[in-house]
Amino acid sequence: MIEGLNKTLIQIGSEAKNKKELLSEIAKLAAGAPQLDSVDEETILTSLKEREKLVSTGLEKGIAIPHCSFEGVEDFAVGLIVIPEGIEFEALDGKPSKLVFFIVGPSRQRNRHIKILSSISQLAKDQGLNRRLVSAGTPDEIVGILEEAGDLKQKGAKSVPDFSSRESVNMCQFTIHVQLEDLFQDVLEILSGEVEGSVSVLEGDRATSYLHRLPLFSSFWNDDSRGFSRLIVAVMDKRYMNHVIRQINMIRPEDGEGILVSVQDVIYCDGAIDF
Repeated sequence: MIEGLNKTLIQIGSEAKNKKELLSEIAKLAAGAPQLDSVDEETILTSLKEREKLVSTGLEKGIAIPHCSFEGVEDFAVGLIVIPEGIEFEALDGKPSKLVFFIVGPSRQRNRHIKILSSISQLAKDQGLNRRLVSAGTPDEIVGILEEAGDLKQKGAKSVPDFSSRESVNMCQFTIHVQLEDLFQDVLEILSGEVEGSVSVLEGDRATSYLHRLPLFSSFWNDDSRGFSRLIVAVMDKRYMNHVIRQINMIRPEDGEGILVSVQDVIYCDGAIDF
């Protein structure tokens, strides 16, 4: 789901010849969004350039997500420029970017910003969907493709109820024990695309690293038994439980080794945490 994506901020094709020109094109398109009336085109462009100096927002498999944020902006403007022939954007895999999403929003809503970034970055895992988006001829067609894929949320909808309310909410808690570092990164990305801030990561170690210190078990393990181990805890709206489980099952090893997922109902939930 791509929260905040607006059909009026979707453009098919580009006259830009390089990354610098494309950022200018993005700033001009974004400046037309009503929620960004407090910042002008030049200010947006300057902020986008400053962000790119840190590290390129060109991801793998044809996706780039230039983004920036400002004080005084009340809501996010999310758009997309589709470039079928691709453009050099200093991507991680060195390949041209064809789907250039952009995000401009309020500085004070960092969790929501991360959530939008994560949901877009997950598109890189669905090359079939990406090909359909690149081949689309109109903004309406792009919106239709994303709606069909279940990746476009209606404006104003919330994926997670307001944790500041003490009213009863239908929530669940994921507890995910991961022992494979690559898998950990994928799982964390999935969760950060679904949950606004209610995700924690606890660093640990395998039980064998402790058992080998006990005289009774010392002959079975040695110091080499230490390994990667992380525990992810996430609280979310129960309506999205099956969706998240399906996504995790798509990336887990066929033998199921290296990851343990459990889900519990949450009787009471109050408060909020930051990413």
